[in-house]
Amino acid sequence: MVKKPIILFFGASSGIAKEILKYFKNNYQIYAFYNKNNPKEKHNLKKKVKLNLLSDKDILNKIKKINFNNSKIIVVNFASVKIDKISLFVNNQDIKKTFQINTFSFLKIIQIILPFMMKFKWGRVINISSTGGLIGDKGTLLYSSSKNATRSMIEVMSKEYANFNITFNTLKLGNFNFGLYKLLKKEVKEEILKKIPSHKTGNIKNIYNAIKFLIESDYVNGSSIKIDGGL
Repeated sequence: MVKKPIILFFGASSGIAKEILKYFKNNYQIYAFYNKNNPKEKHNLKKKVKLNLLSDKDILNKIKKINFNNSKIIVVNFASVKIDKISLFVNNQDIKKTFQINTFSFLKIIQIILPFMMKFKWGRVINISSTGGLIGDKGTLLYSSSKNATRSMIEVMSKEYANFNITFNTLKLGNFNFGLYKLLKKEVKEEILKKIPSHKTGNIKNIYNAIKFLIESDYVNGSSIKIDGGL
């Protein structure tokens, strides 16, 4: 018997992720993974799971508890860490933490889940990044390099597993009036809005629509889709 599709939502406690979860209906089994902040919203979640992305052992133990048999599997990865430092002051601990969370843990998760996707001959992997992060700016050496490494992994895996009807795609987000953007000073927000052709931040529904599109599309693979207002 085929069950409801399973969505593994990593980084579920971020401001944007919590808003997106509200759009998903109960036709999915949603597992919301978080680190420190337990998302209070219940939405239509199957389960909320505290997960330490710095620990391969914790990743393996938590994911192995999910029954993937006879289910379509979707991975939506919002999890990331951003350490703002000028390159001169970046240290080994910063590098290890950033790449472990933004790159290596993501690969570990996919390696655990891929055999189930391959067996079912269906899978969707959607990694969330940002336009600014991939372009790079002062102080974003760690974030930009780790996110670009993950994007390269996505592109390689999209070729390796296409025959199994498994797609890998990246969403590059611009500015939305949630999370860290809300904490910016007024003058900083004004400078950001000047660079956007529409002079406005994005609507969360735009991100949900893109995720839904990628879930339903079997011929969109290895793509990087910008949702940034035309930056």
